[in-house]
Amino acid sequence: MDQFKGQPCFLKFSVPKCYNIRLKINLIAHRFASFAIVNPDIVIATSFIVLNTTKLSVSNDAISFTNQGSSKVIKPSRVKLFENDEIMVLEFTEELPIGFSVLSIRSKVILNDRVKGFYRSTYEHNGEKKSMAVRQFEPIDAKQCIPCWDEAACKATFKITLDVTSELVALSNMPIVEEITDGNLKTVSYQESPIMWSKFECIIKLTEDPWVALEEGSGEPVNKSMALWTKQKGYPAVSVKVND
Repeated sequence: MDQFKGQPCFLKFSVPKCYNIRLKINLIAHRFASFAIVNPDIVIATSFIVLNTTKLSVSNDAISFTNQGSSKVIKPSRVKLFENDEIMVLEFTEELPIGFSVLSIRSKVILNDRVKGFYRSTYEHNGEKKSMAVRQFEPIDAKQCIPCWDEAACKATFKITLDVTSELVALSNMPIVEEITDGNLKTVSYQESPIMWSKFECIIKLTEDPWVALEEGSGEPVNKSMALWTKQKGYPAVSVKVND
């Protein structure tokens, strides 16, 4: 496994096509659990998969691989983290077949306060300080939320599902397709995104004030549809319906 240390990119083995991500968030304990189903395209026969990751807790039995069209589940024989290189190497006892596949990974993560990955922040409502969870993936901090190919050259679609307590508001870039409340738990699922541009291209194309762009696109003042919002650099995490 040491042959992967210090390598800049691992796209020669596999390329991600879609991330199906589910996050279960506990703002009180400052933790969240992630379940990522990734659809990588294995481009050459290999017994290794290398992903970017850091600050995550992943066990061997939390990972499984299945070739698309097959019911055979393959577990890695070894999982090794290289913190200095921020990579996780999965080794399998047999070669993985070429073609589209399904890689499932469960992990447990601390909701950090470093303003990187998926992190915790605070806001005031009616004079009371409250907690919220926010994401900051640019330029290469997505790996602090889920194991992934955290490379600017990687383009993939994303399907997001959030499990939160029912009194919280969950926002994403894409429209909501389903929202189910069961007692004090709310599950919100969002529409699959288009293939995302590289992070650097997206940052360059953003306006300095995203809220102006949102008002122009929706035809309504932002404060009319959002009771609470913050102004941050990067992607605006809101859902807006653009008028025809």
